[in-house]
Formats: sequence, C-alpha cells, structure tokens
Amino acid sequence: MTEVKKELTPEEEKLTIRDISIAAEAQTKQGDTFYLITQRWWQEWLEYVNQNQTNAVNDGSASEHCLDGSSALKRPSSIDNSDLIYEAASGDASAGIELHDTLVEGTDYILLPQEVWNQLYEWLAFIRECSCLYLFVYAVC
Repeated sequence: MTEVKKELTPEEEKLTIRDISIAAEAQTKQGDTFYLITQRWWQEWLEYVNQNQTNAVNDGSASEHCLDGSSALKRPSSIDNSDLIYEAASGDASAGIELHDTLVEGTDYILLPQEVWNQLYEWLAFIRECSCLYLFVYAVC
C-alpha cells in the first residue's frame, strides 16, 4: 500500500525543523556536513512558518498577523542559491561554480545541518521540483 503524505501546516513545519535542529546541534562533531542556503530564501521560509504568530512591535505593543486563506503566505519556491555564486564566464563546465568571496554568514547565507537540509529537500521535492537548486557543502573541522 502506498503511503500518502499529508502536507504540514506552517506551524508543523516550524516545529519539525526546530526539533531536528536541536537534535542535530546536540550531536554536532568534527567532520559533520552542513549545507549553505541563501539568507533570502531562509527569511521567506521563516515568514511563512511564523505568519500566524503574534509579533511584538518596536514600541512593545503586539500586532496580530493572522491571515485569512486568500492572503496567507505560500511556502517559498524551490531553493535558489544563485546569488551566492559566480558562474564560469567561459561556459566551460569543468570550471565549475565558485562561491562569492565576500559572503557573510547570517547576512548572505546560513548553514543548515544535513538533517535539516534533508527534511526541507523532502518537502520541496514533494511539493515541486527543486530545479533551481545549488548545493554547497561545508564540513566542520
């Protein structure tokens, strides 16, 4: 029998990623693999999973961001890290892809533990094809 996957709510996604992140962080060791993901996409995902939360405004008051179905934020599209790279100008495929040398962690990109990446990839592959995916691996030394 084929298992039917239920699409999670934004809140369920947030809790799942939080739990995976906590477990991965507790077990991080030398040589672990992390994945770079553009800060722009990550911020869009955070806005998506937090859209029904009450957020404090600068003056300390709270505003409700509970959106009805017609204006609810959609899950961000496939991950596109193209703003993090130089593509070989020569068109030579063997030249490969290089990261910009001025990138700043937390501003331009974030590092995701492999387990978090795997979960996001599974959700995106289930919803839509990840055709704009560039993958970068960072090993903890």
